[in-house]
Amino acid sequence: MSPKLKSALQLILFAGIGVGLVWLSIHNIPDKDIETTKQSFKDADYTIVIISALISILAHVIRAWRWDMLMKPIGHNISFKNSFAGVMIGYMVNYAVPRAGELSRCGVAAKYEKIPFAAALGTVITERIIDLILLMLLFFITLAVQFNELIGLTNIYVVQPLTVKFGGLLHNTMYLVILIVGLLAFVGALFVLRNKIKSLFTGKIGGLLKSFGDGLKSIKDLEKPGLFILQSFLIWLMYFLSLYVCLFCFNETKTLGVKPALAFMLFTSIGVMVSPGGIGAYQLIGTQILLYYQVVNGVAVAFPWIVWGVQFIAIIIIGGLCFLFLPLLNRSKNDNVPADITA
Repeated sequence: MSPKLKSALQLILFAGIGVGLVWLSIHNIPDKDIETTKQSFKDADYTIVIISALISILAHVIRAWRWDMLMKPIGHNISFKNSFAGVMIGYMVNYAVPRAGELSRCGVAAKYEKIPFAAALGTVITERIIDLILLMLLFFITLAVQFNELIGLTNIYVVQPLTVKFGGLLHNTMYLVILIVGLLAFVGALFVLRNKIKSLFTGKIGGLLKSFGDGLKSIKDLEKPGLFILQSFLIWLMYFLSLYVCLFCFNETKTLGVKPALAFMLFTSIGVMVSPGGIGAYQLIGTQILLYYQVVNGVAVAFPWIVWGVQFIAIIIIGGLCFLFLPLLNRSKNDNVPADITA
C-alpha cells in the first residue's frame, strides 16, 4: 500500500469516526430541546468565551517554551517563533489525523532548526508521557474531590455499556471462539516472526531508535528541572482555567464550580483521544457530563460545542498563519533541503 493511499484511508477513517460522533451528539437532542439549544447559542456571553480562548493560547505559549527546554539537553536550541509555530501547526494537523501533528512539529524543527527528526520526536513523546502523568494526576484529584460523582459517571457511561456489550459477547459461543482463536493466532505469529521482529531493532532502524532515545533522555538532563515541572503544571492549569472561565458564559453553568469542572475536563480530555481534535467525542461526552450535573438540555448541548469551537477556530487561524508565514520568518536561514512539515 502506497503512503499516500494509507494516509488517505487514515484520514477517511478518522473523519468517519468524527462525523459519526457528531451525528450521535446531535441525534441525541430531543425534538423539544432543539429550539432551546439554538437559543442557548444565542444567549452565550461570547466576550467570556474569547477570554477563555486567550487563556488556552497562553497554554500553547508555555508548551512552546517548555519544548525548547527539552531540546537543550540533546544539544539543540529551537527559537521561540519556530517552537510556537510547530506547536500550533501540530494542533492544526491533529484535526485532520490524530497524532500526525506531533510529526508536523518535528518537521518544523528539522526544516528550520536542522534538528534531527528522530531526536525531536523523542522530545515530543517525552512531552506526551508528561501529559499522560498529569492526566492521571487530574484523575486522582477529581477522584479525591468528586468520588461519588466520578464513580457514578464511570458506572453510567463506562461500566454499564461495557457490561451490556461484552456480556452479550460472552453468551455468544461463536464470537467467543473467534476471539480465542484470534488471540492464539496473534501469539503464534509473534513467536514465528520473533527473529524478524528482533532484526528490526538493528541497522538503520536501530540508529533511528537511538536518536529517538536521545530525545527521551532529555528530561533527566534538564538544566532547570524545577522550571520544567512548573511549566508542565502551568499548561494544565491554563487548560483548566480556560474551561472554568467559560462556565460563566451561561447562567446555568456559572454556578457549577470547580469540582464539576474537573470532572468535565477529565472525561473530555479522554474524548479528545478518540477522534480528530476531539470532534464529536468532546461534545458527546461533555453533554452527558453536564446532564449528569442537571444542567438543562439546551445549554448542556451548546456549552461543549462552544468550548470546542472557539479552540478550533483559534488553532485553525493561528496555525494557518504560522504555516503561511513560517518560511518568511526563516528566510535568512539556509533552507536548501526541503522538508514536508505536514508529514
